[in-house]
Amino acid sequence: MSFASSFRSAGALHTLILIPSCLLAGCFWPFDHMPKVVQRITQFMPQHWVLNTISQLQLGHSFGSIYLNLMILSEFTAVFFLFSIYKFGRNNDVRNFA
Repeated sequence: MSFASSFRSAGALHTLILIPSCLLAGCFWPFDHMPKVVQRITQFMPQHWVLNTISQLQLGHSFGSIYLNLMILSEFTAVFFLFSIYKFGRNNDVRNFA
């Protein structure tokens, strides 16, 4: 929302960012079928860590064994949250979305 000027543009930006990042992160096909270069890039995507965490939980791993995944997801959350605070703080536009 910090980059958008209306709900319509926010929806378009959401689609333009979410679908390609999900494609790259391995949401639509297995991680193992990707080239090694793409697998390295994928590890910098939050969707990869979510999928990895869910698959480990489905295999019966405990929360203690997925501690690293949860920490990485927490760091992604903190970075995105701080970025949005910064972006909204620097935005001088006070229009309401309609």
